[in-house]
Amino acid sequence: MRRTLLLSVAAALAVAAPAAAFTPTNPLAPRQWYLQDDHAFDAWDTPPTNLAPVKVAVVDSGIDCMLPDFAGRIVAEKTFVGGSPCVDTEGHGTFVAGEIAADLGTQGIVGIAWSAQLLIAKVVTPDGSIPLAAEAAAIRWAADNGARVINLSLGGVRDPENPEHDTYSALEASAVAYAYSKGAVLVAAVGNGDEAPSTPWPYASYPAALPHVIGVSALTRPGNVPDFSNRDPVFNDISAPGV
Repeated sequence: MRRTLLLSVAAALAVAAPAAAFTPTNPLAPRQWYLQDDHAFDAWDTPPTNLAPVKVAVVDSGIDCMLPDFAGRIVAEKTFVGGSPCVDTEGHGTFVAGEIAADLGTQGIVGIAWSAQLLIAKVVTPDGSIPLAAEAAAIRWAADNGARVINLSLGGVRDPENPEHDTYSALEASAVAYAYSKGAVLVAAVGNGDEAPSTPWPYASYPAALPHVIGVSALTRPGNVPDFSNRDPVFNDISAPGV
């Protein structure tokens, strides 16, 4: 059974635009087209100073912990596949974490939940695969460390018409149920980058297809398909599809 990283990432807050809204001063914020599309900051005319520091777990490829936008944001990190959780050779986990919690008003981009505290769980091996045992252990670790939101931008094929292609995992389902029982909100990519037999595919990927998981989908803007290899995904290309 195989899990792969998906491009649909953190769920964004979409609200009706009021008369006034503040504009982040981060130098790369104007390139974050999804902020405007989602009206991400339209709830306030000035940045609020009393937002609760909610713990958000990013179960992904690790994170570049040295980026200045994450200063003070990372409260715990752990690898479930060896190596360092602060080394992200895929770039995907850094990208996801930046969209969520990059600091407001500093260098680079701004996160939609800039006051969030990050729990970083590395589950991607050097060859790019995601062992189900590592993913399940990471979900449980995140829940035990107080994660209120667990982001899973990864997935495996669901195919109820062909059991040989279906990647349902009782281990994964049990970990999801455990995190839900601890009060976590689990968010996962519905599936725009997995190994589905055809495109479009009518079934959501696992774990998005499991009970207690909020599935998030995305649309690709023509010409803006990102390459997560050999670059800094937070600062060098933030015109990626889908939030």
